[in-house]
Amino acid sequence: MRAENDRRKMTNQDEVQPAALKQQGVDLMRRGRLEEACATLIKLCQRDPTDAEAWHLLSGVCRRQGRIAEAAQSGRRAIELCPDYSEAHVNMGLVCTRLGRREQALEHYQTALRLSPQHPGIYINMGCVQVDLGRYDDAAESFQAAIDRKPDFAEAYFNLGNLRRTLKQDDEAARNYKEAIRLKPDYVPAYNNLGGIYYEQGNIEAAAEHFRRAMALDPGWVETYNNLGNLLTKQNNLSEAARMYERALQLKHDFTDARISLAGVRNRQGRPEAAVELFKQALQQQPQRTDVQSDLLMTMHYVAGNTIADLSAAARQWASQYAPPQPCLPAPHNTANPGRRLRIGYVSADLHHHPVGFYLDPVLAQHDRSRFEVYCYYNAHRPDDQNSRLRALSDHWRDIVELSDEETARRIRQDGIDVLVDLSGHTAKSRLLVFAHKPAPVQATWLGYFNTTGLQAMDYIIADRFVIHPEEECHYVEHVVRLPGCYMIFTPPHHPIEVSPPPALTSGKITFGCFNNPTKLNEGVIDVWAKLLKALPDTQLYLKFTWFDDEGVRRRYRDLFAARGVAPERISFSGYSPREKLLEAYQEVDIALDPFPYPGGTTTVEALWMGVPVISLRGDKFVGRVGESILTTVGLGDFVAETQEAYIEKASAMASDLERLARLRGKLRQQLLDSPLCDGETFTQSLEALYRETWETWCRSRYNAD
Repeated sequence: MRAENDRRKMTNQDEVQPAALKQQGVDLMRRGRLEEACATLIKLCQRDPTDAEAWHLLSGVCRRQGRIAEAAQSGRRAIELCPDYSEAHVNMGLVCTRLGRREQALEHYQTALRLSPQHPGIYINMGCVQVDLGRYDDAAESFQAAIDRKPDFAEAYFNLGNLRRTLKQDDEAARNYKEAIRLKPDYVPAYNNLGGIYYEQGNIEAAAEHFRRAMALDPGWVETYNNLGNLLTKQNNLSEAARMYERALQLKHDFTDARISLAGVRNRQGRPEAAVELFKQALQQQPQRTDVQSDLLMTMHYVAGNTIADLSAAARQWASQYAPPQPCLPAPHNTANPGRRLRIGYVSADLHHHPVGFYLDPVLAQHDRSRFEVYCYYNAHRPDDQNSRLRALSDHWRDIVELSDEETARRIRQDGIDVLVDLSGHTAKSRLLVFAHKPAPVQATWLGYFNTTGLQAMDYIIADRFVIHPEEECHYVEHVVRLPGCYMIFTPPHHPIEVSPPPALTSGKITFGCFNNPTKLNEGVIDVWAKLLKALPDTQLYLKFTWFDDEGVRRRYRDLFAARGVAPERISFSGYSPREKLLEAYQEVDIALDPFPYPGGTTTVEALWMGVPVISLRGDKFVGRVGESILTTVGLGDFVAETQEAYIEKASAMASDLERLARLRGKLRQQLLDSPLCDGETFTQSLEALYRETWETWCRSRYNAD
């Protein structure tokens, strides 16, 4: 009946007085019937083109509909008719903000304040624009002015909290959010943001409490599901985290951050194919996200079937899409003296308790300081004992996490770096676009990645004879240079853990083990391991990694083995452990099994350190040959299989000879220590010789150019 009355009113608008027509438009606006409201107000403006309020109301409706150009036109008309119309200036401030014309928006808000100096909401709007313009002190004054005029203004405290959070003044931001909640107990965004502060501070319990409170108050507040998902991911509660991200995407299909986070969870659950699809969807929504394209590139290495040509093409596509067409710096003019002391710069987000941090340790310790000066450029906030050690081993340390790519490139240029080394490739928090600006004459990628970066500005990739074969060099944008042994170096752990006898001597059963990331454990790997376990019915398999804390992940792998005829009780799991306890866990393993096509690196060496032999399958590209490189360098090339059948045969033969296992257990640690893999001094000398060679090549190019 009410709808019929509305239709009658719309039909007979010509007979309605302007005041009633205006009220009808306002009523329709309040009820959210914006199209009808717009039609009514257009009619009103046509009947009386001098009615400033009608034009103002029409502008507001158009703005709410997203018709910003029309909103601007109507808003300007309202102000032309009535220059002192405060509300019209506020509306035009909002319109200009939507158009990206923030200076004009500020002018409108300042005019509105001159007309209505005690209106607290105008100060809020003006403060938000000042934040967007980077005028943080002015914004703080605006938000405080709103509070001064209305002490119970929860939104003012909330916006001031957002500003404090932007400025990394988290304690003050938390106080502002708490005050907003005190004034407005159902203030969902304040609960959500306060939970975010607690999360960043490591107060997980308080963060979860606030996120769940926000969800209870408003089950449709999508950001909270994403935030709680991130918290659950950090707790390794992956199944519940996935449900949070999925719910966020149900509420907001184009919520890119939730889609990216869900892709990360799928990786952790051992489902890289699903992660690849999610990353691709995220890039369709936000193609400018270089980090997501890198995540996609990294994940592609886990998926069986992706060839070196596929990976190379994807990396080149990344570079063509994201590398700046022109560097922000002119060509470097370092002094081209082949024999002078060189400045080496290492760029990474992993200079802490991370495999890259451990691998770089002996290099920093052994660099010849009479010939090389070392700079480290660190792109993270992860203070720990290893980070402190690396800082102490460096001649110069630069924290770059807050710097843009251009600012970082300029800083590197100011430092006069001669050879700049990327240690991340397309892994998390990489800074490859810094290298795109060519801040150093010689640039190389090494250690943290295992493929071409795709970047033309990257001169070299540092490898060895195992991981990159000569016929594959065409797939690398960089020139391939090789170290004489393995391309990486191992630092023995400081933990005093003794090598134990094989556990099979006590249990009577061989325990195979793998401590690798479940993302590497694809169904092809499970096929081979299931065949091995079925061939040796008295054996068992022990899987250990952080993400096995999640019951959903454990259940997935039990089901995969059960589908292949392996009883669930033969598979055991263990989750997170600090490094010392992780190493101790190898005392429960007789033989380690390397996954494929992405084998272990650190896990392989740690197994050998604990006396556990590793069976590895030779791959068809860099990432798949890391196990071969490590084992051959240690003198264990016989542990590398050419085929899946040979892999099963080698593991079976080793499991059938307990005496051999015991002998291996007793000698592997010393064999590792005596190998080039632990000879930091010789390795660093070889690396320095390579740096010198690349530098001399650049010097010759300068001479030829001159």
